[in-house]
Amino acid sequence: MTAPARARRRLRVCAVSFKPCWQDESGRWMSFGGFPFQMAAIASLFDDMTLVIVRVPPREGGIPLPAHARVVPLRSPRGADLRRKLSVAARMPYLIWKIAASARNADVVHVPLPGDVALLGMWVALGMRKRVLARYGGSWVANTQSTFMNRVTKACMRRFAGGRNVMLATGDGDTAPAAGIEWVFSTALARQELDRIAPRVERALSNPPRLVYAGRLSPEKGVGVLIDALGLLARDQNVPQPHLTILGDGDERAALQARVASVGCRDRVTFAGQVDRETLSGALDVADLCVQPSLTEGFSKAWLDAMAHGLPVLASNVGAAPAVIGTQNERGWLVAPGDSQALADTIRHVLVDNRDWTALRRRCRAYVEGRTLEAWAERIGRMCAACWGWTMTDGRLQV
Repeated sequence: MTAPARARRRLRVCAVSFKPCWQDESGRWMSFGGFPFQMAAIASLFDDMTLVIVRVPPREGGIPLPAHARVVPLRSPRGADLRRKLSVAARMPYLIWKIAASARNADVVHVPLPGDVALLGMWVALGMRKRVLARYGGSWVANTQSTFMNRVTKACMRRFAGGRNVMLATGDGDTAPAAGIEWVFSTALARQELDRIAPRVERALSNPPRLVYAGRLSPEKGVGVLIDALGLLARDQNVPQPHLTILGDGDERAALQARVASVGCRDRVTFAGQVDRETLSGALDVADLCVQPSLTEGFSKAWLDAMAHGLPVLASNVGAAPAVIGTQNERGWLVAPGDSQALADTIRHVLVDNRDWTALRRRCRAYVEGRTLEAWAERIGRMCAACWGWTMTDGRLQV
């Protein structure tokens, strides 16, 4: 008689993140940015997912977390900066207990870094001798925005890279970020969404030209630098004065709105707030140039969102920007971070000089084709399979 086939072992992942999440009126767990999409992509590699997240009061908008994931909410640390660190320290026994209880039955613990709760999750997982999948989403290269905890986090990743631990840094390059650590791009763009986007590559510049920024409104994103650049452009009557749409929200919104008024550009800047993917796509579809003036960055998901619409990107020369943007005029342009005059000069150059916009837009779209969420998950899954001696079958990890 033929022996009965052995049942396939179900693989479980526990993801630990500092990302703020909340429940809507129907009880669904929500968050924002690329986090829900990337957690769904990680979940697709496994049979079960537990999400350990930070609970915050309900907010407007938001994107649902994976519906099949078990969510374990943590009480939110209080305050910011030093006060938050002290709050985390005071709640250390509670946090360790909650994370350890959630990770106990997991085959893999995934930690999107940096972040205090995620770093604690990595330490707990290492102490429990769990397989760790760590992914550093900020700038791997130290810069003026790097904090002490950023350096501690990267030092821990270097120390524990290899063996049962898969350590990834968000970025791109020919040289690995460190021994045992691999580069990985970042995206929130699913294949189905990309296929629905039909960029109008042959159109001319709008009148007035339309600029767009997409992302958090926090100091490290450099939006204030962009607003100052618009103020400088306003002094030059020989430049078509662009309109800027700011997509996203954050703690700096009120200060940025005041800054817009102070530079005299109130009638040329629109704050759209937190938007869903459909609204984001609509705004990118009618824009002429995506400006991402970050002071620090690993691999901005907004770069790929823009390029999917055939939209060139003007970005700060940080993180993976040189690899993604390419040479000047290849898929966009690079400027020094924090330099509003250089940013204003480059915007002027883009809007005034003659160029082949159709060819430029086609190069942007072509770059995105192989960089979807599905490709992102496949790349991570294959690195995990190689490290742990597992296999990848139909997009899912198996023992």
